[in-house]
Amino acid sequence: MSRIALTAIGVICAMATWIYTVTDTYVYNHYQLSGNALNVKDYLEAQGFAAGAVVGIIANMEHESFMNPGQCEIGYDMSTSRGYGLVQWTPGTKIINYANSVGADWYDGDTQMDFLMINAPASWGSAYPVTWADYKNLTDPHYATEVFFYNFERGTWHNVMYDYADYWYQYLYGTTPPTPPVPPPTPPGDYNLITLGMYSAKSWQ
Repeated sequence: MSRIALTAIGVICAMATWIYTVTDTYVYNHYQLSGNALNVKDYLEAQGFAAGAVVGIIANMEHESFMNPGQCEIGYDMSTSRGYGLVQWTPGTKIINYANSVGADWYDGDTQMDFLMINAPASWGSAYPVTWADYKNLTDPHYATEVFFYNFERGTWHNVMYDYADYWYQYLYGTTPPTPPVPPPTPPGDYNLITLGMYSAKSWQ
């Protein structure tokens, strides 16, 4: 629900209204939760993220959770050892424990965005040579989607994520995304991945 909260910098602001369903099944269709995407956009832009970086994160969230902060990893009976939330934190106790520590519900979108700003820089990898600070300035949504995926989400890449990026860039910014440069080579390294349902095991995240 919409609420008023004291932010980390001490400024009182109105928090967003999120649509969610706590579920481990398919409830929403892709692109259905446009209000949630707008919430993420507003939050990230307030943190200084460029349009490409914003869409890169949203495209990953679309892939992981349909933009539903109440999404649990499909097919695992809401096991807290599996993925939870917008980016499918694994184990789900990561976001649950953080939410408990701040007196919030784990499925609250604002709480998840706050945790992402703590967890992402702490968990950021180096598959792509882009730091978290530099990620914020990315303007190409395709490249940003790749960087966020390989440096934070990790898992099995699916090219449909470019479609998610294109859709949300057009929807959120009202213009066609810039033509991406020649794609960089596949990031090095073997993540020893196990694909499970539509999600991937990301226990190191």
